[in-house]
Amino acid sequence: MLWSCDAAQPSCRARQPPELRLPRVGVQRGAALVIVVRGSHFLAWYIASVSRPPVIATPEFLPIPPVTRRLPFTRSVLPYAPQDADYVRLPVGPGALHAMRYGHGGPAVLLVHGFTTSAPLWQKVAPIMLARGCQVIVPDLLGFGESDRPVGGPYMVSAQARYLDRALALLRVSRVVAVGQDLGCVVLRRLAAARPERVDSMIFCSPTPGDAPRGPEIDAVRGQTGPALLEISSRPLGVVDLLGPVLRSAVSELGHMPDALVARFAAPYTGSQGARHLLDLARGVAEEEDEMMSLSDSGMLRVTGEDDPMVLAANKPMLRLDGATRLLPLERPEPLAALIMDRVFATQDSSVALEEQDDLD
Repeated sequence: MLWSCDAAQPSCRARQPPELRLPRVGVQRGAALVIVVRGSHFLAWYIASVSRPPVIATPEFLPIPPVTRRLPFTRSVLPYAPQDADYVRLPVGPGALHAMRYGHGGPAVLLVHGFTTSAPLWQKVAPIMLARGCQVIVPDLLGFGESDRPVGGPYMVSAQARYLDRALALLRVSRVVAVGQDLGCVVLRRLAAARPERVDSMIFCSPTPGDAPRGPEIDAVRGQTGPALLEISSRPLGVVDLLGPVLRSAVSELGHMPDALVARFAAPYTGSQGARHLLDLARGVAEEEDEMMSLSDSGMLRVTGEDDPMVLAANKPMLRLDGATRLLPLERPEPLAALIMDRVFATQDSSVALEEQDDLD
């Protein structure tokens, strides 16, 4: 309703306002008074209600979520990317080692993968050790997993032991309880022989006969003929057909080795040169088969699955876990973590006893 007031006539009468086109403005309900002056008439409109939402002149920004730890994109899209590990790259000479570090402080535990596997092998064991107060270091050996692959290596066992020693120095870790899987056992044995002050105790998971570098995984790769290797290299995912049967035969149940994990282990060897690099690794590791350094078995624990077809010599005592074949970190992570913690506690007790003896002396 429009009220018209004329100065010459004191009375005011109501009349229907003409149709006016007002500009679009954003006005909230019952909060504006617009006065239009035209000649001697004062026209007033009180906007009682506005049905449309207000026009916003600036873009609407969503609230910023709280800061959370993010994984690099290349890892966030991959399966088995742990959220509670720090990813580090450690320059060790010819290249850099990729490693996952769980926790800081506490007893240090070093977990080393074997041939055809990489750091995700320990994805079930490392969180258990972290929850029990340990700091856990899980590296990829040079040439394996996400570590660098320098042309020509070297990838021998002695070289891999030196790389681990340098990596521990960069992480400022002086002593570790070391746990290895097949090839990792051989590397740790060489590390303990060269730097005994680094290793408090060792656990060998599914070691090869005589603790030699050669094992069923390496034999499966080295047994490939030239035409077979060429055929594997001609397909982007040909190496999966090579490693898949080897990995699945190392577990008691196929559920422990799903296709996604097989692809994760085979990913570094895809492409035209991937299979050849895998063959170079197998050759480099086996070069020192006859040059293994002697080392006392004191402080060592050998453990494997009850169904492991590899049998060690009679003078090598072995603890066998039921319901497992060779890849204990995937098949029996809880019992394996308990064995590791026993070694950690024993190492700590012995250190305390030595300190008390020094105090008495």
